[in-house]
Amino acid sequence: MNPERICYGCFQEKEPGSLCPHCGFDENAPQPYLALPLGTLLNGRYMLGKVLGVGGFGITYLGYDLTLEIRVAIKEYMPSSIATRHVDRYNVTLTGRVEADYQYGMERFLDEAKILAKLQNTPHIVSVQNYFQENNTAYFVMEYIDGMSLKAYLATQGDKIPYAQALTILQPIMEALIQVHGMNLLHRDISPDNIYITSQGESRLLDFGAARFALGDGKSISVILKHGYAPEEQYVSHGNQGPWTDVYAMGATLYRCITGQLPPDSMDRLRGDTLKSPSELGVRLPRNIEQAILKALAVKTQDRFSNMGAFLRALTGRTSVQEQVAASVSERTQASPFHQSAYGGQAAQTEKSHAFSGLRAYCKANPLIAGICGGLLLVVIALCVILPIALSGGKKTTPTGGGGSGNISVETPPISDTPSETPDITVEPPDPPAASWEMETRNLGILNAQIDIPSDYVVSADGFSFINEERGCAVTTSFVWNIVVPIYSLSDVEANRETIIASVMAGLEVSDYTILDAGPDSIGGQEAYQIYFEGTDEDGVSMELIYLAIQGSNPFGCYSLLGAYPKGDEAGKEEIRQILQTFESMGVPDTTYSMWYSENIGIKVIIDDSLALGSVWETEIQLENGVAEVISIYPTQAAMEAGLGNIDAEDAGGVEVGYASQYGYTRPEELLDDHAASAEAAEGTVGERYTAAMGGVEWLCQNYAISTFYFSSAAAVIDGELFYLSAMYSDANQEAVVALCNQVMASVRPW
Repeated sequence: MNPERICYGCFQEKEPGSLCPHCGFDENAPQPYLALPLGTLLNGRYMLGKVLGVGGFGITYLGYDLTLEIRVAIKEYMPSSIATRHVDRYNVTLTGRVEADYQYGMERFLDEAKILAKLQNTPHIVSVQNYFQENNTAYFVMEYIDGMSLKAYLATQGDKIPYAQALTILQPIMEALIQVHGMNLLHRDISPDNIYITSQGESRLLDFGAARFALGDGKSISVILKHGYAPEEQYVSHGNQGPWTDVYAMGATLYRCITGQLPPDSMDRLRGDTLKSPSELGVRLPRNIEQAILKALAVKTQDRFSNMGAFLRALTGRTSVQEQVAASVSERTQASPFHQSAYGGQAAQTEKSHAFSGLRAYCKANPLIAGICGGLLLVVIALCVILPIALSGGKKTTPTGGGGSGNISVETPPISDTPSETPDITVEPPDPPAASWEMETRNLGILNAQIDIPSDYVVSADGFSFINEERGCAVTTSFVWNIVVPIYSLSDVEANRETIIASVMAGLEVSDYTILDAGPDSIGGQEAYQIYFEGTDEDGVSMELIYLAIQGSNPFGCYSLLGAYPKGDEAGKEEIRQILQTFESMGVPDTTYSMWYSENIGIKVIIDDSLALGSVWETEIQLENGVAEVISIYPTQAAMEAGLGNIDAEDAGGVEVGYASQYGYTRPEELLDDHAASAEAAEGTVGERYTAAMGGVEWLCQNYAISTFYFSSAAAVIDGELFYLSAMYSDANQEAVVALCNQVMASVRPW
């Protein structure tokens, strides 16, 4: 990279001394006071560009990561009330005898950076990728957001937006804050300034304000508050702060979005409350929603919602997407050892230096992985259930073969597993186990399998994981049918091995890893696929791991075994290989999930039968130019009898999935355009479009509401075919339909 030809406004190449033809940045224009010079190199890795923002406690710059070759945002700790830039233009120097205050603030800055670094994989939060000290101050390195702040967006929309649009923007942020509060972390500075809308239309929350309350004696505290957004407890150095503090700020942000006005300062409201309700300002809202906003803005903490989840439930009239899905999936299928964090609230950390610090917690995970699990639960699909409104009017189900009751087939013929090219490796059979190991056969319960484990291994409480802490060796067993992408056979494991290992290592919170080898194997007379890899955790501890996917008797999914041992421990490696080779399936795992397919329609899905109590059917839809066929899934028998699209039947609701080409659509936008037009014609409410990553593909989605029902439409291209998914629900069947909708989106594939 030639510094003379680089634009510090976008880091693209330009002619020296000229305005950038890409972004128009003028490097000769004066830079903000106290800002570091353009082109400054930090930490030997980050080149500084233009200033993105300046606050009372810091300066945020556009930066360029010379290692990863990507743009980043870099925030510098710079409390301008007590510090300034040295004459050398780089180092920070203090303006008085405030060394203790300055150091205290910087420590808080770095402490919060360490916590935020753990939120790196939390959706809708711009988290810290790196942090360090230099120039007598400290720095964050964050993801760079290409978009605009909510404040700037409001300015382009006449200073206010409709409530439905505001909730579409803010709900993902509220969902993310529920997780943040679960880590005992508060944001303390929620406002339209700190909520960004990306160029892809996604909402992101940034600036957790690590220097909040940096001045321990409370001096100049007004500098770090945003009047109108800060509740009264933030004006007091020892105020009772908690999730309710962020609830107030979020309520104020929502109020600002829909009314165009800022709430009065909370301290002024203590003396005499002049807050006007949205309806008094001419904003028409359902009474329950207005009451929820006013309760979030209650001056006294005891009158407010105690947490963000309660506020969100009051706004939507139902639980969050995560809570809906979790409530509708049986307890033993909720947790995924490949997606949940190894650092849960009470997760113990091993004290042995030769094991991953999170390995014990990882091995406590439940043995079954639901069709939607872990990271997939975090996908925000606001009302997430959909009906083909363009075809509404009550489609009736027509049995077209399959089981004795007219259902489509749930038992599949043998699946042809034709692996694609694999690395040329040879998996040698291990030597017989050493007699001194004293192997014991362990029954794996609902997995309907068994495995031999050395007697000195400790078994987890659920009986599916085994660990020898002293030697740093561990084995965990499970049955999986969705790891970001649906797993129908070993060929899916082979095709997505990088994604699978990334999920495993994310569960261990290990980002430094390498796949060393992969290829077919055979375990207990059954076909298998082996992935051999290694990783190093944040403490510098290195482990080697073996992942085995074993084809079972099910027509979908596979057994998933993971063995780990210290890197370089040849005895440990041989021991783990011996253990894995003893695995034996005794039959079909005990799970409520089934693969449903239709050869006639050419579609397969994996869903929880305990939720599809109205069963799964082929449905014929009469069109002007022929008949369309879809798979219909009903939560109850009454819903099946009512038929999809029947808004006159209070029990109606369900999910349907099919090929959009049947209706003449070739692009997702075309289908959503027609559905939105139909919703508007029915005097319904149409929400904003958004994307959702489910099942390894990106779905284009849109939500609606008509009468007492909620709807949505989604379309995605899968294996070259345009699929669509639609469903509807009422308050009575929302939990089951939301879960079914997510399961279909996460698993649908051509048959």
